[in-house]
Amino acid sequence: MKSFLLFTLIAAVNTFAQYTTPGTGVVWNLDSLVIYSSGFVVGTYPNYQINNNVIVAANDELNILPGSNVIFTTPTSGIEVNGIFKAIGTITDSIIFTSSVEDSTGYFVGFRFNANPNSDLSQMKYVKIFYADYGFRCVDASPVLSNSYLYKCGRGVQLSSSNAIVKENVIERSYEYGITMTLGSSPLIEGNHLIKNNTRATSAMNQISIGLQGNNSPIIRNNIIEGGESIPTGGISLWVSGSTSFSNAVIEGNQIFNNSFGITLYSTSNGLINAVVSDNLIYNNNINPNTLVSGSGINVNGSSFNQPLIKRNIIYGNWWGITIQNGTTVQPGPQPNIGNIENADTTDDGMNIIFSNVQGTNVYDLYNNCTNVIYAQNNDWGVYDSLSIEDHIFHNADNPLHGVVKFLPFSLPLKVEFNSFEASVLNGSVKLLWSTASETNNLGFAVERKQVSGSQSSVSNEEWKTIGFIKGNGTTTEIQYYSFIDNNLSSGKPALASGRYFYRLKQIDYDGSFDYSNEIEVEIITPNEFVLEQNYPNPFNPTTKISWQSPVGSWQTLKVYDVLGNEIAILLDEYKEAGRYEVEFYSSADNNRESNSRSNLASGIYIYQLKVGSFTESKKMILLR
Repeated sequence: MKSFLLFTLIAAVNTFAQYTTPGTGVVWNLDSLVIYSSGFVVGTYPNYQINNNVIVAANDELNILPGSNVIFTTPTSGIEVNGIFKAIGTITDSIIFTSSVEDSTGYFVGFRFNANPNSDLSQMKYVKIFYADYGFRCVDASPVLSNSYLYKCGRGVQLSSSNAIVKENVIERSYEYGITMTLGSSPLIEGNHLIKNNTRATSAMNQISIGLQGNNSPIIRNNIIEGGESIPTGGISLWVSGSTSFSNAVIEGNQIFNNSFGITLYSTSNGLINAVVSDNLIYNNNINPNTLVSGSGINVNGSSFNQPLIKRNIIYGNWWGITIQNGTTVQPGPQPNIGNIENADTTDDGMNIIFSNVQGTNVYDLYNNCTNVIYAQNNDWGVYDSLSIEDHIFHNADNPLHGVVKFLPFSLPLKVEFNSFEASVLNGSVKLLWSTASETNNLGFAVERKQVSGSQSSVSNEEWKTIGFIKGNGTTTEIQYYSFIDNNLSSGKPALASGRYFYRLKQIDYDGSFDYSNEIEVEIITPNEFVLEQNYPNPFNPTTKISWQSPVGSWQTLKVYDVLGNEIAILLDEYKEAGRYEVEFYSSADNNRESNSRSNLASGIYIYQLKVGSFTESKKMILLR
């Protein structure tokens, strides 16, 4: 009996074994865990094994170096964070977390972040996570996951009472949800690519799932949500239940295709939905052949407290365009605003493009299965007379038990139909990318910009500035792609100052008429460290560019020396604000522009040196004549 009891205790210790850092305020890395964890972590850089659960105590921090390759060897192994965790790789030197068993349902525990007042300091960037039960799980914590790849995890991202930032990741082939959130989570989900999640395929565990408990008001923006295999799996689902629960979700700028449905908004027990669904491209969500339960571009379901604003979306190729229902019977139900020009509010003026949502020979661009009146004014239905539009909408005119859809007036076809308009920030410059599905008499696009303070919520017309022009392609029905870089980096000028910027396109016709695109917002953040970059090109002849950044405003000097220490040129000697800068170095007075060297230089090695306050850094460059 004693032997059996001893065996049981030993088995229990092994089953629940875990290592917790001491909580003494120490910054740990994997090498220090190898020394002190008594075998829980083994290996040397870059290859490590974690053999059971590792817990980062509340006062401690664990850092993982770029290039690390970490294998979790048991189903109970993982990393649980009560303090701060940083796994920050680089674009060329990522961090890999994987398991010893390639189990597509999730083999090891994965990563869990728990409540901590500094949880927003935890970050996983440029990491690859394979076969975790939870790739990124947050409970009362709000860390950052960015620029990472999650593959064949049980669940990609799971958030509970979390305002995490999940940005610019690829989440592919999760066994269940790609991203799921509940219990009062309002994260930022932006710029991710979700691919064929819910390989389990036994129920609608959707690629992004919101709710149902608590008040969840996430921002779901500029994601690509791609299905194609799992028949039950939808794109984005939002469920709010209970009269004290609400959602002010923002679902905008997403591309959603090849799913069971595009977006579903569901209110039960008078849960309040005031979501804004705008500027999404929703198409070909028809992989489920059962049209009675799937195939909507946007489905609005449940109680009359389901009141989303639906505007400026492009919806086509689904079984249904927009469906409005309260269960399966005809009764009062949701009250979406799909376009209302009868009120003074100009932010709800429709401007959706809804067409070619077909079952057999029947077009169902909008289906009102409720008794209440639905406003759907100022939308483009792909046909341009009221009788033809009637054939695309099912409502009171088709069955008197159903409510009326107010679709008049309708909008005429756009002169230029935008597919996308997006922005990215790199080194203080903003790159704008946009594409068009079709163009009619398009002269081109004036690119306009406006900087706003943090307190401003809108931008008035007189504050916009034209910063460039891109020629259009006249009249075409083929997809066209355009780009523009907003970059002040020349002759020592700073990059765009830190702050919030709005951009829009002014599309101009040959006859001078014009329309504006949607506005997009970017934020330029002040550099947080000194950086002197390698000149480019290098070697060079006769000119090269030197870039640097400073996190503080200070007197700055940039000089060029030969290998003997003789001063050759002063490129900068003045006060500069915090920011990113660039100058061009001219090696010869024979150049087209005035030389900033004191003489024509011979081939050889030269040193350029930056001084900003107490910061000094030098780099070599090579001139080849």
